[in-house]
Amino acid sequence: MGGYLLGVNSERKLVGLNLDQDAWDASTFSQNRRRFDESAVLEKLFDATIKQAMAAGLVSRHVSADGTLVRTNARYKSFLPIEVALDPEEYKRRLRTPDRTDDDDPQDPGNRAVNFRGEKRSNATHRSVTDPDCRFVSKGSSGTGAYPGYMVNAVMENRHRFLLGLGADLFAGVTSEKRGCLALLDRARRRLRFTPATLGADKGFFHEDFITAMLARNIEPDIAVEPRGSAAAHARVRMRARGLGYRLSQRCRKLIEEVFGEAKDWHGLRRFRRRGYRRVQQEALLIGWVLNLKRFARATALQPV
Repeated sequence: MGGYLLGVNSERKLVGLNLDQDAWDASTFSQNRRRFDESAVLEKLFDATIKQAMAAGLVSRHVSADGTLVRTNARYKSFLPIEVALDPEEYKRRLRTPDRTDDDDPQDPGNRAVNFRGEKRSNATHRSVTDPDCRFVSKGSSGTGAYPGYMVNAVMENRHRFLLGLGADLFAGVTSEKRGCLALLDRARRRLRFTPATLGADKGFFHEDFITAMLARNIEPDIAVEPRGSAAAHARVRMRARGLGYRLSQRCRKLIEEVFGEAKDWHGLRRFRRRGYRRVQQEALLIGWVLNLKRFARATALQPV
């Protein structure tokens, strides 16, 4: 936890050994992480911090939601076809064949020299052998292209920017953010006994099914409107857009992007270190817990004694 709090991206740097000290066994950290995963202690700590903030009156019932893409600890070259339509002996022979080389391609001495030129790879046909749960992720308009990663969704309360939920999810296109947001809201109601009054979000959430889901949960949707959409749910949001509360909600929801930026710049969210969905989810919870601890310390320090 100290490494994520201090922004130290190496366990060896975190321990800090002198030249005359014996080297420690790195598997100690691995065993502790495994115990954390099995006991769900990080999820309990995350919830306990939020409950403490709620008891102190620091949590607003007006929230914001958004999602961001996070790189996984896997390379493009780790993606192989899901089905291998070869005779087993032929497949073994190809595995033992030296890597193909091409004088026109720069070689990476630390990785397999595989030439992927002309080969189409997609989430429907390929999986990573390093992290089978990750997918090629892309928001389309970012200009960075697709890369191996996860979708991370967050729900933030608007007063002190506590994260009421932060979760990694398998990327499933444009529906990933909406699906992840609903899951986090349901989790907050189930584990924290918390249901927000309003939810602010960007125009990517301006869909009839999502707005209807918000209304069914008794949450008023303060979502950025778009010209498209003529259903009653769309009209409900456009009507709310005339009020002051909607404008304040839209102003606050942009702050969640700053929370993502803080997590990526200082606490390891730019690229996951762990592999596999369950382990990545635990890492996301740890980062969310660290962010909430900082906010709790700041908010309580400002309270009068």
